[in-house]
Amino acid sequence: MISPIRQSLFERAANLPAVSARELALMLCALEPHLTTAAIPDDKHEYYDIFLHQIIRQIKSAGCFTPGRNSQTHSADEMFALAYLMIDEEITPKPVQERCLRAVAAIAKRNKARDLLMQLGGQQLLECGLELRRNQRGQYRKAAEQENTYRLLFLLLSLLVKNANGTYGTLDSPRLSNLYRDLQTLAEDEGFSSEGLSRATIYNKLKSALSVQHRHAD
Repeated sequence: MISPIRQSLFERAANLPAVSARELALMLCALEPHLTTAAIPDDKHEYYDIFLHQIIRQIKSAGCFTPGRNSQTHSADEMFALAYLMIDEEITPKPVQERCLRAVAAIAKRNKARDLLMQLGGQQLLECGLELRRNQRGQYRKAAEQENTYRLLFLLLSLLVKNANGTYGTLDSPRLSNLYRDLQTLAEDEGFSSEGLSRATIYNKLKSALSVQHRHAD
């Protein structure tokens, strides 16, 4: 975790647990969230007014926020998700843009996510949230499949080491150079392309497979 001292202004702002309509409008137009209205630069005042008006209208129409003044704070996830569709790529700071996206992704994983996303941003925000959830599930499946592949490779290496009479060392101290040499020879004998069989690739795959036993032990 990075200390707030090491974070930029907008990285700190993106980590606030709750934000108000005013703070959110200021962040969207790249202004310090606690800036007074009188201190807003002339060239940003129109942006601020537009963002604030949109946020207030969306809060009222959502029906899931406690009514109050523009300075009243609300849950950060809901507020940043509400602001996602208001992001201006050229004006809104990257940490704020990323926080809005994370908020949509977090809400998309909740129970009754569809209803809340519809309240916060209508069909467009709902579709965005559902797409993020599908992508996250796909990433999880890919990671699980890769882990299973490494587990199988580890078992095959175990059999190979056990029956090679020391040629490939031991699982604790494998002779990767011998494994690489014989794999290259076997690939040539079988007529396989050398693509994807570089020394670095094979070493990395073998090391990842050998680390499975430690992850399993943990």
